[in-house]
Formats: sequence, structure tokens, C-alpha cells
Amino acid sequence: MTTDPRPKDVPPEATFDANANLWREGSPNDPRERLWIHPSGLLLLDATRKDGKLDGELKWSLAYHQMSEYAPRVAMQMALGLPKGPKTTMLATFADGVLVEVRFRPGFDFPDTLRVELRDGVIDGTVEWVVGPVEGALFEHGDTRLLPKAFKLPKPWPHRLTAVFAKGKLKSTTYFDKDGNTLDVSKTTLTEWGETVEGGSLAGYIERGDFAADAARFFPKASRVSKPGSEKVRAVPAGLALDKLVKDGGVPSMTTAFDFDSYGFDCKKEELYGAADDKYVGIASDGSGEMFLLDVTTGEVVRYAHEEGTVAQAFASLDHLAFSLLRVEAAAKKVIPKAKLSALFKRLGLTTAVALLKEY
Repeated sequence: MTTDPRPKDVPPEATFDANANLWREGSPNDPRERLWIHPSGLLLLDATRKDGKLDGELKWSLAYHQMSEYAPRVAMQMALGLPKGPKTTMLATFADGVLVEVRFRPGFDFPDTLRVELRDGVIDGTVEWVVGPVEGALFEHGDTRLLPKAFKLPKPWPHRLTAVFAKGKLKSTTYFDKDGNTLDVSKTTLTEWGETVEGGSLAGYIERGDFAADAARFFPKASRVSKPGSEKVRAVPAGLALDKLVKDGGVPSMTTAFDFDSYGFDCKKEELYGAADDKYVGIASDGSGEMFLLDVTTGEVVRYAHEEGTVAQAFASLDHLAFSLLRVEAAAKKVIPKAKLSALFKRLGLTTAVALLKEY
């Protein structure tokens, strides 16, 4: 027995199990078994059984107050035949001892984070997942493991997805934004992306409107970047055209290999480590967080390494930068073939672009 008061959420019928430090009503041999942890009274288990087998909806939350209680709780979860998922609280439905559905939640009174339907021990039916970071498997039960990479999530991540499985095989996936709108993640395949371009034609790529036209063709459904203009950028060749394009929302959001969120970054004002010089202004960032800075004294573009605080020559001009980065992003999203693009970059002498392409 315990001399501590009975927690307010524990019914009078429950008795205290001193060995397990739990309040108990019923047992595994009864039609219903409920367990609460002590001293908080949080519900650990609410299970119904028929003929000794789990049947109906089961509530489970891996709750404990001391680390010495953790291992016994995990052992109990395994003994019950419960799965693992992104949360330690779940509502699991059994039929004659067989798991047929499970819903993982942050807590019993919260919305589902993951819902999985099963049949004969494998995923069969609908999976609904509020997308988020996961270490290891998204779902495990017996020999069944579902990894997040099975869904080939587009970038940026959708808010939620619904997938249909048949006998353990993924048949279809639908993605949704926060407002519940269906996302179109179909990929565009390009037959003409500049494979025959000659080096001399790169000059004027932005001013001729080729950059804007290619961006629209490559990523027709992407949202657009709109940033304040930069007087420093406008002072160099092609800078005026690029600045107008960025201000007017003509540059698509390209978040896999690079983006324009750092456009107009004032390196001197922001005291950028290793590059706090008035001659540098931010243009774009690559997928690893390194920045591309325009040297307004030469019109060249350097790549800034944020950990080392160093700069290295990257592109001879804004035209070379725009031509290269747009295509690196497209290749990273499998819109154009990487091998052929690499051959083009090598032919044009765009060595930084060749190196970037290998990173994705």
C-alpha cells in the first residue's frame, strides 16, 4: 500500500500495485484493464479484451516518473504487441487480438500525428501523416517497417499526406498544405534546357530575358521570391535586370540547391565574418548555407564559406551565376538530366557549377 493520496483521476475501484508503482483496475484476464502511474495518476493503459485477446480500442501512453520505470513500461508495450511510431501515445484498435489500426498522438486529447491501417500484419489501407522530422522508422510493428523516404517527400515539405497501401505496397500518395489544399507535386520534364548553348551566348543571359523565361519554364508552379532592390547590385552589368526581376517576383522559390533569400545582404553592415567588405553584396545561398556574394568592383561572384569565413572565386559574372544555379536546382529536382548537365558545365568551363552539381 501507499500512504500517498489517491490521484484525483484514479477511480475508487482501483488498487495500488506497489511493485510496479501503478494503480490498477482489472487484470489481463478481465474484459477491461486500466492502469495509471503514481503519483500523477496519468493513464498508462486502457484495454478491453474478449476471450483473453485484445479487442476494440486500446489507449496507451508511455508515461513514467523515474528512469527506473522506463524499461518496465517499454517491456509492457512490447508484451501487449503495440507498435512504435512518432509519438508514445496511441489509440490502437484490435480485432480478436490482431492490430487493425493505430493512431499516434502527442496526447490523448490532441489530433492524430500518424494513422495506419493494417491487415494480416502488414500495412493495408490508408496512412495519414502530419509530416515532421523522424529518426529511424516512421512506423514499426513486427516485421513491418515504414520509413519516411518511402513517400519521396517533395521540398518544401507538405504539411500532411495521405497514402494508400495494398498488402504492404504503396500505391498512391496525396500531399496537402496547412489549409488542406491538395499540392501538385508532378515533375516537369524538359526536352530543351540549353544543352547546345555556347559559352559566348552566356553574356546577356539575364538582360535578354532568358533567365526569366527559363525560370518560368523550369518551375512553372513554384512560388515566387520577392525581395527589396539593391543599389549595389544595380551598379554592375546585368545587375539592373536581375534586380528588377527579383523585386517584381520573377524568380521562383528554389529551395533544394539554392535560393535568393539572401539577395541584397549587406556584408559590411551585417559584419559578415571574413567578408565584412563594402564591395560584397549577397545574391543567393546554396543548399548547404554557403552564400554567393557579388563583388561590385569586378562584377564577379564569389562563394562564401560561412564556417571558415572565406571567399573563393565562383562565377565570372551574374549571367554565369544565374545560368548555372537555375540548372543545378533543376537537376537536383530531376527536371533535367544531371549527367548531361555536368557535361555542359565542363564544356563551358563552369567549374564551380560542376562541383555544385555533385552535391545534389
